[in-house]
Parts: sequence; structure tokens; C-alpha cells
Amino acid sequence: MNASDFSLDDLSQLIEQIYQGASEELPWQRSLEQLRTALQANYVTLILRPSTPGDPGFMVNAGPVETWAISAYSDTYYALDPFVGLPEGEVHTVAELLGEERWRQSAFYLNFNAPLDVFHIMGADLRTPDGIECRLRICRPHQASPFNAQDKAFCVRLLSHLQRAVNLHGQLKRSEVQRQLYASAVERMQIGTILLDNNLQVLETNQAASDLLDEGDGLSLSNERLGAAYRRDNQALQRLVKLALEERQKAGPQIAEAITLQRPSGRSSLGVVVQSLPREESLEGRHPAVAVFLRDPERRAPVQQQPLRQLFGFTPAEAALAIQLAHGDTLDEAGERLNIRRNTVKAHLRAIFSKAGVTRQSELAYVLHNSVAVLGGSAAGTGS
Repeated sequence: MNASDFSLDDLSQLIEQIYQGASEELPWQRSLEQLRTALQANYVTLILRPSTPGDPGFMVNAGPVETWAISAYSDTYYALDPFVGLPEGEVHTVAELLGEERWRQSAFYLNFNAPLDVFHIMGADLRTPDGIECRLRICRPHQASPFNAQDKAFCVRLLSHLQRAVNLHGQLKRSEVQRQLYASAVERMQIGTILLDNNLQVLETNQAASDLLDEGDGLSLSNERLGAAYRRDNQALQRLVKLALEERQKAGPQIAEAITLQRPSGRSSLGVVVQSLPREESLEGRHPAVAVFLRDPERRAPVQQQPLRQLFGFTPAEAALAIQLAHGDTLDEAGERLNIRRNTVKAHLRAIFSKAGVTRQSELAYVLHNSVAVLGGSAAGTGS
């Protein structure tokens, strides 16, 4: 098959695959393979982040590209590549811009392309509205015919779709980074989050919420639905989630109401906040409708040493002691855990109080747990 053999159905399928490629694990791998077949190329490459000194960049390849070639280009040959800086959004061949003789004599061709059996190259440089720059390169071997006007026209028809898909990919990546950042911050603060769908079934939980549900102490999960341990608490919980769903369906304001749930173990009650989520008018199926936030007052967010030292000027020994005290240890317990004498503990304590601007251990715990130090380490950190 070549570009002239491509039917409208084939073209439609390729365009569909280009948009699908924005969400693939290795973006555009399938669509690049289809494009390679359509244009009878031995390689097709999409450079999503050009290589620079100290950064190998990121490219997706279709065809039997050997590992050495990818590494060689990222490390060295990108700086010798003469087929760069193309007029934005236009399709050109290397022969058009350089001339065949100059191309044959270039170090890039002689040392990199010739060993890969690459002679004919067609490409385009794209820039998305969000400022993403990428390069599409399509290669043919020496014995193949040069790219013609029909091949270029076929490629031109795809450029606007590829540009939109790359922009969409960038937006998805940014959204995912933001989501992970916020989720990580919430996790570190030991706040459980549960998302319910429009049938009030559990759609997603973070680790803190999963841990509390696994304990089944005050709140549990049955048939994908939340339930409180005691009847009165459960009635209050169900009322709040239903109210939040009703307000969402009315496109009303996002309400947030709070209750506490008693625990059979006798431990401190769980704090629960229920909030409606914005309605997605254009979407069907299972989507987040209600958020449930959980807080166990007995769980403390882990505090890391390095942020404490930077924030308050603690020495390593003072930071280690401050963390133990913030977690509720007595002076004797902290000294024993850290294997330091009581007089040394008292000396460290005076320095800690002075640097943190507090006079009691309870104040110290409050200051540390409400500082940005809780955001300075892994969500799974131990705080030691």
C-alpha cells in the first residue's frame, strides 16, 4: 500500500489513530506504523522533545530502529542534523532544502543515515498553541523512489490533526502531573479521599482511605457502597451523600457538610466531609459525582527531617527529637528510642523550643504538623 492507494476509510482510520495516540502509553506508536506503511518508509520518527546538551530528548520511532541509533542520535548526531528548523507547518524533503549533492556529502548522512540505509527524508516541524515543538520525519532507503508531490500532499492532510493531538497530549500530561501532585499532598497529610459515582458507588479511593476502610472501624465498604458502623451515623452519612448528589444533579452550588462517625473500637471518632462535585453535562457513564473526605485524628502526617532542618534551623539530632515529640513520645520515650541521655534530650528540647518559637510540646506538635514539612517527603514515609 502507498499514499495513492489510501481510501477515505483508510485515511479516516489513520486520523482516528492519531487522536487515539495522544493517550497511548507510548504515544503515536500505532499511527506512526500506519504512516510508515502508507508511505512505504523504512522509518518514521516523531521527535516530541528535541535533544539538547544534557537532555537526550524524547522520540517515538516506527520501524526496525536499533538501540545504538537512538542513543547515537540523542547523544551526538542531533547536533549535526542539517534537516532542522523547517518552515513551521510545511512539508519538505531534505533534497529540496539542501540539494542532493550537499546532502550526500554531509557528515550526518555519511556517518548516521547511510549505515541505517536512509537516504530520502520528508518531514515537517510543528508548534502547538501551548508552545510544544515537535518534528515528524519519514525516511526511505536508498533503492526506494524519492518522495513525490502526492506523498507530500498526503502528509500535509495529516499535519493539523497531529498538531491538535500533540497539544491534547500535552494538556493530558499536565493534568496528570497536577493530579498526582495534589493527590500526593493530600496523601501526605493523611487525608482519605473517596470518589463516588452518580449511583453513589465507590469509584476511587486513595491509600489513606483504603487503609481506613480495610480497618472497618467506623466506616466500611459493602457492595461498593459506604456504610457507617452505627445506625444513626449511617443514616446521617447516607443523607449527606444523597443530598450532595441531588444538588449536583440540579447543577446547584457545590455543598460541603461534615459529620463524625463513632468507632466500635472506642478510638477517636472519624471526621467526614461530604462534597458534591461539578456536573459534566457532556459525559455519560461512571464519573465522579460526590467526594468524601476522611480524617482520623489519631493518624499524624509524617514529618521529614530535611524540611524541618531547613525551616527551623534544627540540627540533625534536634530534628530527630522534634519528630519523636511531635508523634506523641514523652521525653523519656524519645530519649530511649534515639539512644540519648536525658540531659542531652533536655538540652535539645530547649534549642527546639527556641527555634520553633514554642514553649510546650503540644504547641511543637501543632507547629510541625501544620508546617510545609509534612509535604517534604514521601507519602509512605515513616517520619523518622
